[in-house]
Amino acid sequence: MWYRVWSKYFEMADLLKKVVVLLEEAESFIVPVKWVWKELEKETPSMVFTVEQLVEKLKKDGRFRLFAEHKIDSSSQWSISEEEQEKLGYFRGPRVMLKDRVPTRKEVVEFLVKKVDQTFDTLKQAWDIRPEEDETTEDQLLSALAKAQKLQRELKGILTKEGDGGGEVTEDLTSEENA
Repeated sequence: MWYRVWSKYFEMADLLKKVVVLLEEAESFIVPVKWVWKELEKETPSMVFTVEQLVEKLKKDGRFRLFAEHKIDSSSQWSISEEEQEKLGYFRGPRVMLKDRVPTRKEVVEFLVKKVDQTFDTLKQAWDIRPEEDETTEDQLLSALAKAQKLQRELKGILTKEGDGGGEVTEDLTSEENA
């Protein structure tokens, strides 16, 4: 009996070490927990815990910082399934980062540029499939496109101004208040 308890403990400790390696090697400083879980599943086919259980383990481990899931209006209709979104690299759910991997200001701005670019592309696709002769929807989409485009320019301007510099972020961008 005690062997199973210790075996599970060491198995989880090994998996959390793999999470650290995944996060150290990840392209972005913050990644979806579900992406981490899928990567672990590839490496460890015998893994027998859920994404939710992984989230709970990460919460209890001081090496990680978790960010709450951004709630999406459930009444909105998605044109593709969650599985198809994941194949494209879009994962829903909470995000995780290593506390020791403090992003530079440049990394944070690049991350934001990537997200705003994705938002702008999504809005352009929404424009292409908007309802015919619906002025309210057109006005809302045009407004959202203009705001996204303005934000794109501002963020890219920051990157251009900073060049390759950009020291570490000095304020805690990952506090619960900002999550």
